[in-house]
Amino acid sequence: MASVNDAKRRIIEDLEKIRGDLSGASVELRGQLNFQRRFSVVWQKQRWIWLTFVALFGWVLSRLPRRTKKIYIEKGKGGARVRPPGKSFTNTIGGQLWSVAWSIAKPALVAFLTKKMAKKV
Repeated sequence: MASVNDAKRRIIEDLEKIRGDLSGASVELRGQLNFQRRFSVVWQKQRWIWLTFVALFGWVLSRLPRRTKKIYIEKGKGGARVRPPGKSFTNTIGGQLWSVAWSIAKPALVAFLTKKMAKKV
């Protein structure tokens, strides 16, 4: 009977030791995963590096070209927006050929993909 109690006591002590180790490990893991605190510490230690990086990034963004869109207004139609004549791709021979080729190829492509997807199901 005494050996059974000793075995139980050893198991209980081992469990308490393992629980303590797990508790310490979980506290350490919680500290490692606390990104807000880690970022705050890094920000305080290396503030000039961060500010320099942000300033350089802002300078690069300021040097990018603007997105400009030309708007042509035809007089006499109440200020409606129109594209300039002869500047679109659809008015060229290549654009018309592409339009015809796509109108033929699109149904064939849809049928092919439908068959492929039906086989996978």
